Amino acid sequence: MLKPSLPFGALPFRHTLPGAAALLAYLACGASAWAQSATRNEIIDLRNRLSALEQQQEAVRAAASQRPAPSNDLAGSFPRSIHIPGTDTSVRLYGFVRLTGSYDFEGRNRSDVQSANTVPLTEGVLARQGGDFQFGARRSRLGVETRTNTGYGMARSVLEMDFAGAQSTSSTSSQANWIPRLRHAYVEFANFTLGQTTTLFGDTVNGEFLDAFTFLGLGGPRQAQIRYTAALSGGASFAVGLENPLSDYTSLDGVRLPDSDGSAPPVAINRLPDLTARFMVAGGWGNVALQALVRRIDYTNKGALDPAQRFSDEAWGYGVAFGGSVNTVGKSRTFGRVAYGEGIGRYLEIVGSGATSNIGLPGISANNASLDLVKVSSATLGYQHFWTETVRSTVAGGLARLSYPSYARDFAPSTQNLQNRTLGQAIANIVWSPVPDLDVGLEYNYAERGLLARSAEGAQRGVGQRLLATATYRF
Repeated sequence: MLKPSLPFGALPFRHTLPGAAALLAYLACGASAWAQSATRNEIIDLRNRLSALEQQQEAVRAAASQRPAPSNDLAGSFPRSIHIPGTDTSVRLYGFVRLTGSYDFEGRNRSDVQSANTVPLTEGVLARQGGDFQFGARRSRLGVETRTNTGYGMARSVLEMDFAGAQSTSSTSSQANWIPRLRHAYVEFANFTLGQTTTLFGDTVNGEFLDAFTFLGLGGPRQAQIRYTAALSGGASFAVGLENPLSDYTSLDGVRLPDSDGSAPPVAINRLPDLTARFMVAGGWGNVALQALVRRIDYTNKGALDPAQRFSDEAWGYGVAFGGSVNTVGKSRTFGRVAYGEGIGRYLEIVGSGATSNIGLPGISANNASLDLVKVSSATLGYQHFWTETVRSTVAGGLARLSYPSYARDFAPSTQNLQNRTLGQAIANIVWSPVPDLDVGLEYNYAERGLLARSAEGAQRGVGQRLLATATYRF
């Protein structure tokens, strides 16, 4: 006979305890199996994600290995330059800030530079007034240089200016009125130089002078030109150029120039460019240069209304020069230059002395007027000595002599003020560079000129003695 069934809770304790334990064990095993299964799935998922991440990293490394090494895009192709992104051009800004103080011991000279060609005469108003003092910063410079790599070689350009432009006397009363002046503006490409820069018949010794004016005998104007330079073996080069002309001459009433000679229209006129040439050898020892010049000076009065006053003439001038700089001990060096020519005065910074004309003198008419070249010879010698790595000195002296036609003595007394027969200049300086790019210097500058004939006030010579102090910071 069957016993009636009882609810689970009604089972005797001795029967229910083993069953409950078995149930709990079953549930625990199920939960553990589920937990282990979930953990395995998470591990597999993490492994898959890690593998995918490793594959991505490997792809990045592979791509990076195929790219060129990173570079500084702003680093230019030459010192102190920056690269213009997206181009093959590098550019640099350069120049210097200069403060100059000067005191004159002789006649008053308001120019911020001293030229032997124009120092005050020993007789006259300026001599009686005596020297004065001035500060100035107009000789500070600012320039931009670019270099571009092309399929035909490098193209280089330079644009440079200072603040020494010509201005009226009244504007000098305020130093905020200094006028910018173009010094250099040229491009070099495929051995050609096109634009304005120093003439081929100019300075090659690069002496360190604190006065900003060209030292006597080392002249050479900056002017527009077309130049071709051929590099030769052994550090040698040959250059030839066509340069802007300036027909300068002196007559009875003063200096005549194409743009400002006091006549209307101007009598001086330019017909042909000047032809210049230079053979130069340079190396670690220094450099030497042989230079030559051919130029034509023209004047014409064909514009006169009266046919009897119409005349024209021309004169062909030439010049040769030899100079150089040779290292001696350490950084010290000696330098010098000699030059001779007819009609080359302006190439030695003696403007107006290219030629003379007797037009206007008694007995001279358009039929027998002449244009005669002025002969010029000059010699310059200097030495630069480095006392230490930061202290150096330069001493230099120069002489020049000019020969005129005899009738030049008959010019007006005011014109005689401008006709120099002899010129002399000497300097001595010391420069200290306490830190790179900063120069502090002191210079004594003596200049003298002797006139062809007495001036309007009876002077036969002019003398300048100037003491300069400069502070220059380059960038």
